[in-house]
Amino acid sequence: MKVAIFGGSFDPVHLDHIKIAKTLVYELCLDKLYIIPTFIAPHKKNMGAVSGEHRLNMLKLAFEGEDKIEVSDYELMKQGVSYSYQTVEHFYDTLKPEKLYFIVGSDMLENFPTWKYPERILDKASLVLVERRNGENQDDKAIIAIKSLYDKGVTTVKVHGETVSSTKLRVYLKLGLSLDGLTDKKVEDYIKSNGLYKGDKYYEYIAKNIPEKRKYHIAGVILTAISLAKKLGADEKKAELSALLHDVAKYENLSNFPNFSLPSETPKDIVHQYLGEYIAKTVLEVLDNEVLTAIKYHTTGRPNMSLLEKIIYVADIIEPSRKFLGVEELRQEIKKDFFKGFKICLEEIVEFLLKTGTEVYPLTLDALNYYKEN
Repeated sequence: MKVAIFGGSFDPVHLDHIKIAKTLVYELCLDKLYIIPTFIAPHKKNMGAVSGEHRLNMLKLAFEGEDKIEVSDYELMKQGVSYSYQTVEHFYDTLKPEKLYFIVGSDMLENFPTWKYPERILDKASLVLVERRNGENQDDKAIIAIKSLYDKGVTTVKVHGETVSSTKLRVYLKLGLSLDGLTDKKVEDYIKSNGLYKGDKYYEYIAKNIPEKRKYHIAGVILTAISLAKKLGADEKKAELSALLHDVAKYENLSNFPNFSLPSETPKDIVHQYLGEYIAKTVLEVLDNEVLTAIKYHTTGRPNMSLLEKIIYVADIIEPSRKFLGVEELRQEIKKDFFKGFKICLEEIVEFLLKTGTEVYPLTLDALNYYKEN
């Protein structure tokens, strides 16, 4: 009997999870694939956005009718931190399979040697890497490291297509955006009927006051900012809030804020960054100066920007819905070297403005000159 274990938060389950599970069953010729929602993952500080019961119920709806896929409540019932070696040993000892596979993603594989008792996992199970990067061979180093450290190989199963994440679903839900193409309809209905993944007051304000088309842009900036913050070791919560509110003033009228003072000779396209900081501070009562400053300079940039400011500036330019000529090359530069890519963003913005005969805002020129020297 061939069995595989596919664990995760599944908070919530999305279409990529479903696609991955079905592909694993087919590619590995499995007799059974166990989907196992974690109670608390070792690398996470809390139990997730919603309860284990809700996550379990959504998984059962998503895999309803799939004979070779079974949703297990093992880790939820065991409670406590979900250590993978314990789960592997439980299923191995209980099922005594001919072959047991343990499913990992790229990030999991890279960090695998830091897990608790990784050798005990490999004693009972074979690692299977789910490659979601559409043919980009970026996991070779991690695979070589596993072979070197444990003398074990890694099987790779490629799953092509658009990459969806649970974070994207949660952001879309909090902004009131459609989940079409992101999760199973039964799961979406369950989420809505149970009032799951509600946004805080900041999300509620954006959901109520910003047009739908702009909300998709904001969602893209949030997701890009969170990803960059995670990669660069910045505060992900601050990145999320800054990105959420960066365009909060985009459709506001200055006359509605008589106490607001705008810097002199500010072009129309830049007003919203200054007014946005004002609204975030006075209307939404954001007290974090890092967040406020990231909002205040997200369009123009400035000399000596903080890491958070740079993240929001870049995320606003390269988020997924941006389609301008050269954006994909810019994304690749950011991916290779964020700080070099940030400078390229500044250079290309100034170059574009000059080519179109648009006067460059002095603060942006100051930023460009500063970063040419630093």
